[in-house]
Amino acid sequence: MMNSHSYAYPGQKNQPPPLLICNDLVVDGHLSEEPASWRTCIHNSALILATARKQGWQIVHVYRQDRAPNPIASLRPQPEEPVFQCRGPSALSSPALRDFLVMSGTDEIILIGRSLVPCCLSTAVAAADLGVAVKLVADAVSHATADAHDPSLSIAHAAMRLIPQFATMTSTAKLLQLQSSLSLFVSGT
Repeated sequence: MMNSHSYAYPGQKNQPPPLLICNDLVVDGHLSEEPASWRTCIHNSALILATARKQGWQIVHVYRQDRAPNPIASLRPQPEEPVFQCRGPSALSSPALRDFLVMSGTDEIILIGRSLVPCCLSTAVAAADLGVAVKLVADAVSHATADAHDPSLSIAHAAMRLIPQFATMTSTAKLLQLQSSLSLFVSGT
């Protein structure tokens, strides 16, 4: 059980920590993702996951139920971190994860993972429907391979314009800088 007193994040004193959703960060994820965005996503996801563990955030891992989960070694769930399977593109298509979200009292999700479209966009929309704030870490989310004439490129651009209606966009550096500053403030050093 995580102690909320070790959690350094702005908000009410007894407010639960955010829920970090590691969305479909699997070994075969790079097959449909743009290679540079996939490498950046994995690197930044590892940094965020390490910080989340150190800060005592709630952490869950979500994988698609239509294939066996094969997590990336540096992003494997620890025994105390719940693992959920979703049936659709949204992580919240998992009834068990929705129940976990409600029972934990979480009012903020930090989202990292594979595929801006459709996975992370649909998760942000589903969370907004549940009244849960979402912080999407843009450089810890990969995007599909596309060339200049590929229609999926305009889909990705449209998604980037839509996301702010459902989620706050941030970067790994801003998220980690905020956490570092808050930790120093709370500890008084």
